[in-house]
Amino acid sequence: MKGINLSDAEIKFEVLPASRSHSVYTVVGFAWPIFGFFFLVLLCTTGWFKLEPLLFFPSMVFAALFLAHLLATFLESNLLTSWLRPWRNGQPLLFYRRFIGVETACDKGETEVVSVLVGQRRILLGAVSELYLTLLGTLEIRSTAVSGDSSPIDQSKIVPDVVARLPLSCLDLEKQKRLVALFEAACPGLSTNKRLKDRLASPVVKGQMLLQMLGAMIITFALFDVSYATSLWLTMLRSYYGAQLLLRVPDANETSYFIEQLPVCADAKQVGSLRVRNVQEADIKGGALKLYEGAEALRTHPFPLSWAYRALFSNKNSQAQLAAIRAETLFQLGRKEEALALLKEAIEAKPSGFRTELTYARYLAALGRKDEAIKVMQAVLEKHKDVLLPRLYEMGLNDSESRRREIYQASMKELDEQVFGTEPAWPPGGERPIMEMWRRDDLEFLNQLLLESKAK
Repeated sequence: MKGINLSDAEIKFEVLPASRSHSVYTVVGFAWPIFGFFFLVLLCTTGWFKLEPLLFFPSMVFAALFLAHLLATFLESNLLTSWLRPWRNGQPLLFYRRFIGVETACDKGETEVVSVLVGQRRILLGAVSELYLTLLGTLEIRSTAVSGDSSPIDQSKIVPDVVARLPLSCLDLEKQKRLVALFEAACPGLSTNKRLKDRLASPVVKGQMLLQMLGAMIITFALFDVSYATSLWLTMLRSYYGAQLLLRVPDANETSYFIEQLPVCADAKQVGSLRVRNVQEADIKGGALKLYEGAEALRTHPFPLSWAYRALFSNKNSQAQLAAIRAETLFQLGRKEEALALLKEAIEAKPSGFRTELTYARYLAALGRKDEAIKVMQAVLEKHKDVLLPRLYEMGLNDSESRRREIYQASMKELDEQVFGTEPAWPPGGERPIMEMWRRDDLEFLNQLLLESKAK
């Protein structure tokens, strides 16, 4: 192509945009952690209880997508690119909607590509000597303008300098071919590696853009689906929590939202910070039962097309956690045999820990079935040799003083082998401790057993 006098030519600039599917993938990718933050805020607070997550979860998704769009736009912006210029050499931190700019010169009916603009980095096409596609799909624009293309000492040591790196997957295959053709037209001696040639030799499949957009639509639907499933989970947890709160501490200030849902009678009574009418035990239990049944209706009748809900509750850990929550609520409601059956399901779903077994033992003891509770603890100790809490449960559940001493001696022998080792330890002060987490229920249960034992 004959050179154009740039002083007389008209310079035009056009932007080569990234594909729409790439933009969607980018914004949805940023929306996931943003929505996760929203979910954690709701999970850790109670101020949203008067709202319905199942009604406003689409708003949360749209808010996450909007914030993701703003974040991606900022990461691509010239402002951030200029701030990071010492480290990024003028290249943008992210390619979102804008891929590269193409600068052309037009004079007397002739057009010549002059340069490309990558972020704030302008590359003269006359200086480009090689295009290299890496294994990860990054297109390296290389040049020997600084190093030279030959060496009088050793020709093989000349390695072109990388002046820019472009994620080629931002473009569909047709635009990738057009981009490389643009470089080849402007640089007749351009060198390309075999990987890039193989990609360019691939045929453009009809409907490829449609398939890419379909993939983008699927991950967008997945975001909405996960949002629905987590919102359903939060709504269920709120109902289970409300039922337990009403049954255990009905006069707490936190019960105000749930008290409002109770049936009312003629007389007025102060409950917590809320004044309601004649809140009796029957009303409290009826309200708790209504909350539990509402949660169960959500659990058993989810949206049939929700893939995320099925994936969430097909997980054994989730099943065990949910069964334990339901069991605690049922036990407070007085449906104790159902609670025990649910705890058995939870233990079978998650046999690795022993937290559920402790709850199961407490419930058995509350029903006077201490022998069964002791067997549960013995089964735990068969699998977990280095724990303390199940041993204390077993000691407390035994009424015989001599049997407790036997359990203590056997436990100390086993703990010496598994945890403590020989003492005194070397160096002095290096004794090995038992690290366990105790909950309030554990302390209350053990205290109750100790007081009963002392009274006897």
